[in-house]
Amino acid sequence: MTVASIKLLILAANYLGKVEGRKRFQKTVFLLQEQFDIDFGYRFTAYLYGPYSAQLQNDIDILAQTGYLKASKIGELFIYEITPLGREIATQIEKEYGIKSAKELKEKVENLKGFDTEELVKWSKQLMGKKIKNNIFAY
Repeated sequence: MTVASIKLLILAANYLGKVEGRKRFQKTVFLLQEQFDIDFGYRFTAYLYGPYSAQLQNDIDILAQTGYLKASKIGELFIYEITPLGREIATQIEKEYGIKSAKELKEKVENLKGFDTEELVKWSKQLMGKKIKNNIFAY
C-alpha cells in the first residue's frame, strides 16, 4: 500500500458511490489501471474470476475498517459504499489530484459503471490474457 494508491482508491470509490461485489470492485480497478492507464500501482494475478490483487483487497478492507468505506454483506455478496468521511477526504484528494485528472478518472469510472459485473469479468480476462501473451503483464 502506498499513500498515492490509497488516495486514488478513495477517489475512485467516491465516483463509484456503491459497489456491489468484491469481484466488481477488483475488475473496475484492474480496468482503470490496465485499460485506462490510471496508475494505482496494484499487481494483479490471474485468478478464477479474472485478475485479482490481494493488495487491492487489503486496501479496500483497510478503508472499510477506518471508516472511509462502509462494507456490508447480503448473503455472499459484499457491498461497499463511500461514507460521509470518505466523501469529505475525496474532495480534498480531488484538489490534490488536479481538476483535469479527477475529471478524467470520473469519466472513466462512469463509463465502467455502465457495464454489468460479468461484462467487466470478461473484459478483464481478455485484457489480462493479451498482456500475458504479449509478456506485458509478467508479474
